[in-house]
Amino acid sequence: MKKNIDPISLFKQTNFSNTIWWEVKINISGYQNETENNLVTEIFKNRIFKLIYPTPYQSKKRLSRILVQFYEDGYICWIDLDKLIIEKFNFNNSFIKSDEIFIREKIPLVLNWIKNQSKLKNQYLWGGTIGPNFDCSGLIQTAFLNYGIYIPRDSYQIKSFCRHLFNFTEIKYSLEKGDILFFGNSKKCDHVGIYKGEGLYYHCSGNDFGRNGIGIDTLKKTNDRISLHYQSKLISAGRIFRSFRWDKTIR
Repeated sequence: MKKNIDPISLFKQTNFSNTIWWEVKINISGYQNETENNLVTEIFKNRIFKLIYPTPYQSKKRLSRILVQFYEDGYICWIDLDKLIIEKFNFNNSFIKSDEIFIREKIPLVLNWIKNQSKLKNQYLWGGTIGPNFDCSGLIQTAFLNYGIYIPRDSYQIKSFCRHLFNFTEIKYSLEKGDILFFGNSKKCDHVGIYKGEGLYYHCSGNDFGRNGIGIDTLKKTNDRISLHYQSKLISAGRIFRSFRWDKTIR
């Protein structure tokens, strides 16, 4: 991409098409709406998106942000145009095929990556996916993304995406390393962790009821108040068995 071509000019060349895919060439932030600075996610360099807003009929408005949808997880958010660097993406290169066998082989690497992140100075960040500061689902999504496995962005979306294993109202259960734990209430999942074995799991929890960062908690009997809090919120467990596919995954 020529450096003197700004994003708006590139979008105009395609008449603000919502079928053209673009690749971001810098890390960027994703926001909840067009004007406020409420972070909902962070986007890695080289992720792929398409335009939702503006359309050709709305493009005369002066823009400071655009609404986009990302290829790897279908996530929708607003991003700033200022200093945005993009290239048109060519789908001629094939993506990694992430079947269930491939995913199970990568679980040790996923867990080791989270272990290494937990050793860094970090704290909970709502919307954090780039690190060292994460939110709960951002940590899990990025851990898998690093190994070519695409999963949804938010906790409740990951819950729907996983293969359901069991509810924690059941007395007996069996977990494997890399299984995903879901927390919340009867209405919605709002927290997620990943099982590391021997009754322990990694998660990134907040300051009010958690560890304000990446930590390890237990499913076993304990006097630890934080582990007890999350045990009381356990809903179910699931397993990542596929990678998100834009053209096939039901969203």
